[in-house]
Amino acid sequence: MPGRRVFQVGNICALCEETYPSSALYKCRICGMIYCGNCIITENSSVMCLRCAVKRVSPKAPKSKYANLSIMLSKRARFCGEIKLSFAEIEGIIGDKLPKSAYEDKGWWSNIRGRSHSEAWLNVGWRVKEVNLEEKTVTFIRETQTADNTNAQRKTRDKKIKSSEFKLLALKTRSQILGKRKISKTKLAILQARLKNIERARRLRRRSKT
Repeated sequence: MPGRRVFQVGNICALCEETYPSSALYKCRICGMIYCGNCIITENSSVMCLRCAVKRVSPKAPKSKYANLSIMLSKRARFCGEIKLSFAEIEGIIGDKLPKSAYEDKGWWSNIRGRSHSEAWLNVGWRVKEVNLEEKTVTFIRETQTADNTNAQRKTRDKKIKSSEFKLLALKTRSQILGKRKISKTKLAILQARLKNIERARRLRRRSKT
């Protein structure tokens, strides 16, 4: 005889999607949604979810001219480890002309940090393998080692999220949570990382259910 299906009783946190008793959930004063104690912070004794806190304090970084190149390379990483593009194709991707130095100087294509165009491929795990100024083409190669290291770091963070400390933190009493001081920008940087970890764990749970 098949076992009976058991449904959890309680409310679900809007961020981590874990189920908790109503007494352990709090309403964000900005978005009005319900969250567990691990997915909120407090400011002047009022509750704010991590998403709203990050949006409120963190300034929006200006979009790079080469952002679309980063997006394209990120998508291609799923299917191939090397890609050859013409300068014209890159201009079509970014929606703008490449500078004159890109056509005349191979150094422009160097894998050097701190430049907006090279960061576009370095930040997503790619490097320039070869540049042909005569044919006006560039070959990118994916950094397998970098990708593997990133995956290993993600697995480590996911394990931490599933630890018992996660539940214990979420089940703090209301008086303990509301008694905290105003959040600082330094601590918010830590909370940003925590927010990413929570969202990543949520995606993994969804995939495991499909």
